[in-house]
Amino acid sequence: MSIFKDVKENEASNEEKNSKDDLFTVVSAQEQDDVDMELLDSLLEDDSLVVPEEDEALSEEEEEMSAEVPEEEEPKVKAPAETPSAAPAGRHVPDTESVTVITKGTTINGSIISDCSLDVMGTINGDIECLGKLTISGKVTGNAMAAEVYVNTERLEGNITSEGSVKIGLGTVIIGDITATSGVIAGAVKGEIDIKGPVVIDSTAIIKGNVKAKSVQMNNGAVLEGFCSLAYASVEIDNIFE
Repeated sequence: MSIFKDVKENEASNEEKNSKDDLFTVVSAQEQDDVDMELLDSLLEDDSLVVPEEDEALSEEEEEMSAEVPEEEEPKVKAPAETPSAAPAGRHVPDTESVTVITKGTTINGSIISDCSLDVMGTINGDIECLGKLTISGKVTGNAMAAEVYVNTERLEGNITSEGSVKIGLGTVIIGDITATSGVIAGAVKGEIDIKGPVVIDSTAIIKGNVKAKSVQMNNGAVLEGFCSLAYASVEIDNIFE
């Protein structure tokens, strides 16, 4: 009887132990479920981790609108058109492209003033003032003033003043003074020659008068009756002999 009693007591103690283990397992599972629910609730309450559906829809619409609307081009500003500068008052602007021609057989008694180049093939009894180039192949009795002078006629009586170069052609006779920046003399001149730059006296030239220039080139055969002075030279001659 004692053996059976011990066996029953052991079985009763085992059943009690198993029931306690089952209860602990149930309680642990329930606690785990509670912890999971609490973690889920905390995540749902955190707004920074959850993006509302409305906000997502608005952001997608804004992206579509920004892609559809083209960027506005900046208005192009046209540069103001350049206007030709006005000439100073009282001064004419020379028209070097236009040429006034005095044809052969035409005779003019009086002075001529031209804003452009002038080509004289006829006869002029008077002074000539030209802002462009003056070419004389006719007969002129009077002074001639121009930006550039070329004389290729038989005879010209009067002074010649050029702001640039002057050229006296072969066979031309000048009775008067010549003033210019540079010059080439191939004809005959009776008068004073004042050239602020270089002057070339060709082999066919005959000069009766004084020549004053920066430099002089006299070719073999040229005739000069007068004084030749290099007054416009850059060398101070007096300082050399002191």
